[in-house]
Order: sequence, then C-alpha cells, then structure tokens
Amino acid sequence: MDRKQRIPHVVIMLGIVSLFTDAASEMIYPLIPVYVAALGSGAVILGIIEGVAESTAALLKLVSGIISDKIGKRKILILIGYTVSSLIRPLTGIVTAAWQIVIVRMLDRVGKGIRTAPRDALVASSVDERIRGKSFGFHRAMDHTGAVIGPVLAIITLLILFIGFGFRDSLLALRWTFLLAIIPGLLAVLTIIFFVRESAPAGKNAKLFRFSLRSFDKNFKTYLLIMILFTLGNSSDAFLLFRVEESIRKSGAVIDIVNSIKPLYNMVSNFGDEASRATVVNILFLPLIWSFFHVIKVIFSTPLGALSDRIGRKKVINIGWGIYAFVYISFALLVFLPAKIQIVATFILFAVYALFYAFSEGAEKAFVADLVKDDQRGSAYGLFNLAIGLGALPASILFGFIYSFFDNVLPGFGGTVAFSFGGTIAIISMILLASKVKETIKN
Repeated sequence: MDRKQRIPHVVIMLGIVSLFTDAASEMIYPLIPVYVAALGSGAVILGIIEGVAESTAALLKLVSGIISDKIGKRKILILIGYTVSSLIRPLTGIVTAAWQIVIVRMLDRVGKGIRTAPRDALVASSVDERIRGKSFGFHRAMDHTGAVIGPVLAIITLLILFIGFGFRDSLLALRWTFLLAIIPGLLAVLTIIFFVRESAPAGKNAKLFRFSLRSFDKNFKTYLLIMILFTLGNSSDAFLLFRVEESIRKSGAVIDIVNSIKPLYNMVSNFGDEASRATVVNILFLPLIWSFFHVIKVIFSTPLGALSDRIGRKKVINIGWGIYAFVYISFALLVFLPAKIQIVATFILFAVYALFYAFSEGAEKAFVADLVKDDQRGSAYGLFNLAIGLGALPASILFGFIYSFFDNVLPGFGGTVAFSFGGTIAIISMILLASKVKETIKN
C-alpha cells in the first residue's frame, strides 16, 4: 500500500484515546435516563441536562480551536481536555438530585470542548487528503469501539455488584458503576502523555487571538447554517434511550421475556419483589442495546467514511441524514406496535440508526477540512462544533418540552409528536445541503 494511503500513527493513537474515553463515558451515558428517573425526574430535566452539556462544549470548541491555530500546537489542549473530562465524569455517581447532573455534565463537556477542535485539526493535518474521510471514519470507529466496551463494562460491574456483593439498592449500584468509570478515563490520559506525538506545529497566525468570520467564504458559512438547522431536530440520543426505557417499563415485555427463560429468571429472582426485579432487568437492558448500537457503528464507520473520499461528502452526508429521518419517524410510530414487537423493532431501529452516524460523522468532519485552508482548520472545527452546539441546547430542551407537553395532552403520544418533529427537520436539511452547498470532488 502507498505510504500516503496508510492511516498515520498519531491518528491511530488518538483513536485509542477516544476508545478509552468513550468506554468511560458509555459506562454512564446509557444509564442516565434510568438514573434521572430514579432521582425523580423526567424528559424535561433530561433535555436541559443534554442541551446545556452540549452547548457548553460547543462554545469551548470554538475558543480552543482558535487558540490551537494561533499557538500552532494541538497536543497540550487535547491533553487538558481529556484530563478534565476523565476526572469530572465519574462524579455523576455522587449527585443527590437530577439537576446536579447538569453541573457534572457541563464540566465534563468543558473537557470535551477544550479537546475536540484541536484533535480534529491534528487528524486533518496529519493525513493525505485522499484518505481524509477514511481517517475520520477510522477515528469514529475507534470511538464507537469504546462505546461498545463501555456498556459491557457497566453490565459486568452491575452484575458483580448485584450478585457478587449482594447489592439490593439499584440506585447505589448505579452510583458505584459511575465512580468506577474513572479507570478507562485515566488510561486515555496516559495514552496521550506517552504515545501521542505532534510531528509538526500547525501554522501560526501573526495576529494572536484575533478572529473573524470574514476569513471564511460563503460556502463554508452556508454549510454551518445548515448544520445548525439539522441539529435543531437532532435531539440527544438520551431521548432514544428514554423512549426505550419508557416502552419496556410500561409494556413489561423485557421482564416477561426474562421470566420465560429459566436461567435468567433464577438470576433475577434474588432481587426482591416483582417491581424491583423489573427495575434491575431494565437497568441491564439499556447498556445492552446501547452496546449493540455501537457495534454497527464500529463495523461501518471506516468504510463509509472512505466512501465519501470516492463519491463526495454531500451524497454520503445526505444518505446519513435520510436514515436519521426514517428512524425518527419510525420511533414516532413505535407506540402503535404490540409490546413485544416494540422490543424487536427497537433493536432493528437502533441498528439502522447506527448507520446514520457511520455515513455522516466522518464525512461531515472531512467536509470541513475540504472547505477551508490548513491554517484555519482549528478555528473551522471550532465553528463547526459551535454550529452544532447552537442547535443542541434548544433542540434537546424543545424536544423534552414537546415530549412532556403532548404526553400530558395525549397520554402515550408525546414521543410520537417529538420524534416526528425531528424527522421533518432532517428532511428539510437534506434538501438545503443538496441545493445550497458547493462541493469539489478531488480525484
């Protein structure tokens, strides 16, 4: 293979860092909906948690990206960002009220905000443009590998706590699981310190810390505006888990399946009354489906990122957004299916939804590098993530409000209205991307 076609060592190491970090994050993330419910809250507080967290990160991504362009160094900001998140994230396990998760998540996202734009700029500058989509796809695949490992670690930890240590309090078991997430986080930090090397400084800009949108052309700014619109309909994936948790809790389908399988029934029969057994089963089910979701991402992220190198970014992004619209509208209609079929449909939809990420994530980031100069990439990735963040806060809060409001007006149908809204926004965004953003396909 041509040396220029190989994924560089620094990208591989950054992929491993993301693997450890996502393993730590995903020990916690898929359990947040049930944790919030255990603390006595619901969809609205979940929307605030996710919206504030992502918007905080987005604002810092812009600042960090600009700084990394100006000082000509990426690694130091990457290290600071990953260290902050790794130390803060496990504190989710000590909160006593759902609103306190907002503070922890916000500080966790501070770390993400500091590291993301410099990391993406380092990836973009370290690879030949012919494999830019492939390299970003590979990085996302490693990230998603960690997201497969994390829920599995959470399940193993919970089983050890429930069976090995005799825990009966599910909330206490969740707290310990979150605290133990510090271990893979620290492994990520050590990997950066010892194995990530920045081969050459990025170009410095003489006017230190001055920044202007005028230096970016109309085409790039149009792309950012469309990303904001798409993100307005792209609520946190925590709502998908919330929808699943709501479905299995109300239907009782998962506990019925477990009760019908003798070895599983014998295992859960130790957890007290029927309500307690159902809670434990549902807690274990969410990380399982979340891990399954990320397996699909791992398999397809690299090849579909590479596909954008061959057929163009816009086509690949729009395929991903089309999948997103289909899945959200399908989740809107999930309530009309029989309870046990809902569980099967959930697995199928999560598998299809994972393809949205595999198609869009690598291509979206590679497209940013295509549209700007090399010495602007830190700032450009900061703007890209800011655009997503500007949509993320109102998106999650609006989604949570729609979900709760219509659930009160039309009990059981709040999710139907909210997910339909998200699917519609995605379709509009597809049309605008296809018609308003110019692309030059490099051979």
